[in-house]
Amino acid sequence: SFKPGEIKWKECQPKPLTDFLVNEMGFNPDRVQSNIEKLQKAFKATAKPQMRMDSFFKPVPGAKKPAAKRKAATGKDAAKGKKKGFFGKKR
Repeated sequence: SFKPGEIKWKECQPKPLTDFLVNEMGFNPDRVQSNIEKLQKAFKATAKPQMRMDSFFKPVPGAKKPAAKRKAATGKDAAKGKKKGFFGKKR
Protein backbone atom coordinates (compact mmCIF):
# COMPACT_ATOMS: atom_id res chain seq x y z
CA SER A 1 0.00 0.00 0.00
CA PHE A 2 2.66 2.53 -1.09
CA LYS A 3 1.39 5.90 -2.23
CA PRO A 4 3.56 8.31 -4.25
CA GLY A 5 5.15 10.92 -2.01
CA GLU A 6 4.80 8.74 1.09
CA ILE A 7 8.21 7.76 2.42
CA LYS A 8 8.76 6.86 6.05
CA TRP A 9 12.05 6.14 7.78
CA LYS A 10 11.61 3.09 10.02
CA GLU A 11 14.05 1.43 12.35
CA CYS A 12 16.16 -1.17 10.53
CA GLN A 13 15.57 -4.89 11.05
CA PRO A 14 19.04 -6.23 11.95
CA LYS A 15 18.37 -9.97 11.56
CA PRO A 16 16.87 -9.92 8.02
CA LEU A 17 19.42 -7.29 6.92
CA THR A 18 22.33 -9.37 8.22
CA ASP A 19 20.96 -12.55 6.61
CA PHE A 20 20.63 -10.82 3.25
CA LEU A 21 23.99 -9.04 3.25
CA VAL A 22 26.09 -11.87 4.75
CA ASN A 23 24.43 -15.05 3.46
CA GLU A 24 23.14 -13.92 0.08
CA MET A 25 25.56 -11.15 -0.91
CA GLY A 26 28.75 -12.38 0.81
CA PHE A 27 29.59 -9.33 2.93
CA ASN A 28 31.87 -9.54 5.98
CA PRO A 29 29.67 -10.19 9.09
CA ASP A 30 31.77 -7.95 11.37
CA ARG A 31 31.54 -4.98 9.01
CA VAL A 32 27.81 -5.52 8.50
CA GLN A 33 27.22 -5.61 12.28
CA SER A 34 29.23 -2.43 12.91
CA ASN A 35 27.37 -0.56 10.15
CA ILE A 36 23.98 -1.76 11.42
CA GLU A 37 24.92 -0.30 14.81
CA LYS A 38 25.79 3.02 13.14
CA LEU A 39 22.48 2.93 11.27
CA GLN A 40 20.55 2.30 14.50
CA LYS A 41 22.41 5.13 16.23
CA ALA A 42 21.60 7.52 13.36
CA PHE A 43 17.94 6.52 13.49
CA LYS A 44 17.74 7.25 17.21
CA ALA A 45 19.41 10.64 16.69
CA THR A 46 16.95 11.64 13.95
CA ALA A 47 13.81 10.11 15.49
CA LYS A 48 12.97 13.33 17.33
CA PRO A 49 11.26 16.06 15.31
CA GLN A 50 13.46 18.51 13.49
CA MET A 51 13.73 22.00 14.97
CA ARG A 52 12.31 25.00 13.13
CA MET A 53 14.78 27.35 11.46
CA ASP A 54 13.63 30.38 13.47
CA SER A 55 14.56 28.65 16.73
CA PHE A 56 18.25 29.11 15.83
CA PHE A 57 17.96 32.89 15.44
CA LYS A 58 16.84 34.57 18.64
CA PRO A 59 17.58 38.20 19.56
CA VAL A 60 20.45 38.61 21.99
CA PRO A 61 19.52 40.67 25.07
CA GLY A 62 21.45 43.94 25.23
CA ALA A 63 22.62 43.74 21.63
CA LYS A 64 23.17 47.02 19.79
CA LYS A 65 21.16 47.94 16.73
CA PRO A 66 23.05 47.76 13.43
CA ALA A 67 24.70 51.02 12.35
CA ALA A 68 22.68 53.27 10.06
CA LYS A 69 23.70 53.35 6.42
CA ARG A 70 25.21 56.48 4.91
CA LYS A 71 22.76 58.77 3.24
CA ALA A 72 23.10 59.59 -0.45
CA ALA A 73 25.01 62.80 -1.26
CA THR A 74 22.85 65.88 -1.58
CA GLY A 75 23.42 69.39 -2.84
CA LYS A 76 25.64 70.72 -5.63
CA ASP A 77 28.13 67.84 -5.60
CA ALA A 78 25.42 65.23 -6.12
CA ALA A 79 23.76 67.21 -8.91
CA LYS A 80 27.00 67.71 -10.84
CA GLY A 81 28.36 64.26 -10.06
CA LYS A 82 31.52 65.65 -8.48
CA LYS A 83 33.24 63.64 -5.80
CA LYS A 84 35.44 64.83 -3.01
CA GLY A 85 39.02 63.66 -3.11
CA PHE A 86 41.48 62.74 -0.40
CA PHE A 87 40.95 64.60 2.92
CA GLY A 88 37.55 65.90 1.76
CA LYS A 89 38.99 68.35 -0.76
CA LYS A 90 37.40 68.80 -4.16
CA ARG A 91 39.45 67.59 -7.09
